[in-house]
Amino acid sequence: MSRSTNRILAVALFLSATAAFGQAAPDAPPSANPGRPTVTNPATLSPVGYLQFEQGYLGSLHSPETASQYGVNQVTKLAVHPRLLLAVSSQPFAASVAQSGSPTSRDAGAVQAGFQAVLFTPTLTPPPAKAPPDAAPEAEKSPIPTVAVGYYHTVYVGTAPDIDLGSATNTLLLLFSGDIGAFHYDTNYIANEQDGDSNLVPRTIHRAQFAETLSVNHSAFNPNLQISVEVYHFSQPLVDVDSARRAIARANLFDLLIAPSYQVRPNLVIDAGFSHGFTATSTRWQSFAGFTYLLPHRMWSERK
Repeated sequence: MSRSTNRILAVALFLSATAAFGQAAPDAPPSANPGRPTVTNPATLSPVGYLQFEQGYLGSLHSPETASQYGVNQVTKLAVHPRLLLAVSSQPFAASVAQSGSPTSRDAGAVQAGFQAVLFTPTLTPPPAKAPPDAAPEAEKSPIPTVAVGYYHTVYVGTAPDIDLGSATNTLLLLFSGDIGAFHYDTNYIANEQDGDSNLVPRTIHRAQFAETLSVNHSAFNPNLQISVEVYHFSQPLVDVDSARRAIARANLFDLLIAPSYQVRPNLVIDAGFSHGFTATSTRWQSFAGFTYLLPHRMWSERK
């Protein structure tokens, strides 16, 4: 698949989500299940048969490979069964500056495709019957987590420079989602295969990357408004210099993310926030804003 074809596909996905945003639904659609803006993905799936679009802006300052980068990212999800979800993620555009004063490069990033499968779903406790009339519907809760696994493969590498997480050829995930009191949590355990160039031999090398993420959210002031706080750690097997271009023997990143999100309608959630990196090879600052939109029309008829 050529680079231009992949760019066209990525832009088409982005525009289709924007067009879908303006469509009216004859009936009230089910609620969206956002995976953004956190690095952590929920173990629970989006409603079966409905396309879900997650897209937005991402900016970064002082990464190991770039002084700055600004771009857009997009994820399209479709649950084809209560236990199986298919997903495609892409970075249609990124403007990057390698070092301060360098020219800006404009590239498309990687395209990944994969699936997520639910292994275990607990018995849920119904939410309280009483709620304000304008409040968002409260989900059923369980202290026992939903457990899922995921796999993603890069189908197009892209030319956009990586920030601190790097890029992965193959990704395996173990996901947990549950509730403790009034707090909802999602946590992921990730194993990536990363490819890079060796400084010792003229060939591509393969390295394993491991990561752990934890995201906790709680409503604030209004049931529709959620505040997410996330911490995540990634090993960086292919990073050998920090953002100041100093050599480093063993690289790891550790970041803190804070993101409010607001449910405008059951099928529309907007978000914004920032993250801060604490290690020498973390991206110092990242900012983001976007939305999750569940297309209100089912892709196929529901079985009776």
